[in-house]
Amino acid sequence: MKISVIIPIYNEAATCIDLINKVKAVPIEKEIIVVDDGSNDATAELLSRIDGITLLNHTINQGKGAAVQTAVAHVSGDVVILQDGDLEYNPEDYHALVEPIQNGKTDIVFGSRWLRKKHTWSFHYVGNKLITLFSNVINQRFINDMASCYKAIPAEIFRNLELKSNGFGLEAEITAKVFRKGFKVKEISISYERRTSAQGKKLRLKDGFVSAIACLRFRFFD
Repeated sequence: MKISVIIPIYNEAATCIDLINKVKAVPIEKEIIVVDDGSNDATAELLSRIDGITLLNHTINQGKGAAVQTAVAHVSGDVVILQDGDLEYNPEDYHALVEPIQNGKTDIVFGSRWLRKKHTWSFHYVGNKLITLFSNVINQRFINDMASCYKAIPAEIFRNLELKSNGFGLEAEITAKVFRKGFKVKEISISYERRTSAQGKKLRLKDGFVSAIACLRFRFFD
């Protein structure tokens, strides 16, 4: 089974090389599709030096969701995995994400940062749990971590989602649509090392409201 790793990247000069090297090192058949979403630091120059990837470019920053939409037309693998451009998520989890799909145990796999783990309370943790709770109520399906980046979705299903969110409403849109379409979703525990705002983390409080609106839009109106 070949996977297509989609990596939206915006101003990740400090991490993009290490991240892509980690993705390359995973012993699994794959293609790597990187979308530079209008970076204005050294990211574009660094990415242009990397062999073995499909590099796409936005001239201006359009958002994570827009970058994923740009990548979809270039997917040739069997399963799509989304990967952030920092080092919070560990590509070594790819095998665990794909295995339940490959063995026919489920249609789609979501990676959870919190499943069966103890976590220190923080605004980040509480915010994620609140938006996940909101998603669960709206979609009437229980999951542990709606906002997690790691989602493994068969390519044909992924294309048929016809994604529209340009920004951080992407995860909420994917979640609402796969549940509306009746797909079976399995969650697995994944590795996660949260970075701080000082280290370049881009999520802000307003992104929680964007996700909440996306939950409503793609559950009831779109």
